Amino acid sequence: MISWKDWKILFLLFVLVGSFLVTQTPPARAQTAHLTVEETGQSLIAGFNNTVTVTVVNNYSGYVAIYDVGLAVSLPSGLTLVGTGGTWQYDSLLYGQGVTVSFQVYAPSSASGSSYAGTLTITYKQLGDISYTTETHSLTFSVTGYINLIVYGVELSPATITPGGNTTISGNVLNNGNLSTYSANVTVESPALVPGTQNSVFLGEIDPTIPRPFSVLVVFQPGLAPGNYTLTIKVSAVDYNRPGSPVIGQGSTTVQVVKQVAPTVRPQTSFSIVAMIVSFFRSIFNAFFGSSTG
Repeated sequence: MISWKDWKILFLLFVLVGSFLVTQTPPARAQTAHLTVEETGQSLIAGFNNTVTVTVVNNYSGYVAIYDVGLAVSLPSGLTLVGTGGTWQYDSLLYGQGVTVSFQVYAPSSASGSSYAGTLTITYKQLGDISYTTETHSLTFSVTGYINLIVYGVELSPATITPGGNTTISGNVLNNGNLSTYSANVTVESPALVPGTQNSVFLGEIDPTIPRPFSVLVVFQPGLAPGNYTLTIKVSAVDYNRPGSPVIGQGSTTVQVVKQVAPTVRPQTSFSIVAMIVSFFRSIFNAFFGSSTG
């Protein structure tokens, strides 16, 4: 029979073992990321609905499958999730298996030049689990404005020229985007023109919604055949957000080239010479004998 003293010793041993096991309990699985998240399309254009794609891959150590997988996207104030609740549910993900979701994000024009941080929350269970494991992954977004250059109101003065002649091309450039562009140039292009820098004009900065007029005097090749020739008016500018990719806009117009006609010279007839002689002798007669018509 176990004495009371032995019971006390066993009780103390039980308490010590329990305390050791409690201190050795592994941390909650929510603190360890077992899933890989890849985001594309995070560079947003202000004023548009932008498509963002997120891929989630199960890289759980031990080649473990996960079940009842839920994805939830949360966006910060200033960005809007368009057309979806931002949640998705899957029955399972085997080890190495991935899922891809796409959603649209709207960024207002006022968000241009700003950066934002969102979250992707993933919940799941392993086989035999009662409670869910939660992983939270960061989503990053950057917002830029856009530039759209339009050439309109093109006029020619004159609209009809002869080979080797010139005309003045005038019109307007409009930036109907929401971001200013810089170092803008207007260039008129056509094989019918005499090449050179005289076919371009510098405009500089073009702000949104403010038309910029332009005027270019161009000279045509001297040996052109009569006909209609297309002139391309191209405007190029710099977007400081993408300095390696110039912004291009263009329009076109048509000029008519006609054959040069030599001026008409009217030959003097013999009748004109006779009339001059008669007029001469009549003036002499009038001088000596008076006017015959008095």
